Amino acid sequence: MSRTQYVMELETVRRNLIRMGETAVSLLAEALRAVVEPDPAQLEKASELEAQTDHQHRLIHDECLSLITRQAPVARDARLITGVLDAIVDLELIGDYAYEIVTLSSSMRRRPPLQVLSQVAEIGSRIQEVMTAAIDSWHGDSPAASSARPREIALKAECQAVYDKISRLTSLPGDATSYVDLMLVSRHLERILRHAVCVGEQAADAVSPREVLREA
Repeated sequence: MSRTQYVMELETVRRNLIRMGETAVSLLAEALRAVVEPDPAQLEKASELEAQTDHQHRLIHDECLSLITRQAPVARDARLITGVLDAIVDLELIGDYAYEIVTLSSSMRRRPPLQVLSQVAEIGSRIQEVMTAAIDSWHGDSPAASSARPREIALKAECQAVYDKISRLTSLPGDATSYVDLMLVSRHLERILRHAVCVGEQAADAVSPREVLREA
């Protein structure tokens, strides 16, 4: 395989990673809608998106292994391939957590106060922004992923604050199951945030195929 062809296939892998990231963002959007206003159709849509992220994970994983076995990657290639392999694991986990949020939100027997649900969804929306920025960082040669860390610290604090608030609500009279489910939702959002930041940092550490091609 020529060097140019090899780099072209690296570029295909990068593009497939971006598509997987966009699928995961769509799944998170479904999850946030389900928190505030669950709909039976959301569960089916989320299930399809979750299955799609699993398929994309397998596809990209196999593409990376094929590139490794057909031609031993040089250091720069290896950085990109390992970055992609790490990122797709994070994206698959994001998909799993987002799907679980849809499941939890759809199965609540008694809806918590709308104010609390809206607060959780608002935090989730800001986490979605971090995730979108992380995916976008795989588009260019100079991703600015370092700016995500300060946002992660602030958003983690917000997740903990809303978790504590919901925890106090479990002591109110009546069935507390819905509040416990909402506490799990807040924890899943925090985990999604952590994995999203990792995806952005992996992009910052990787070398883009276009840069590799220029130096070939």
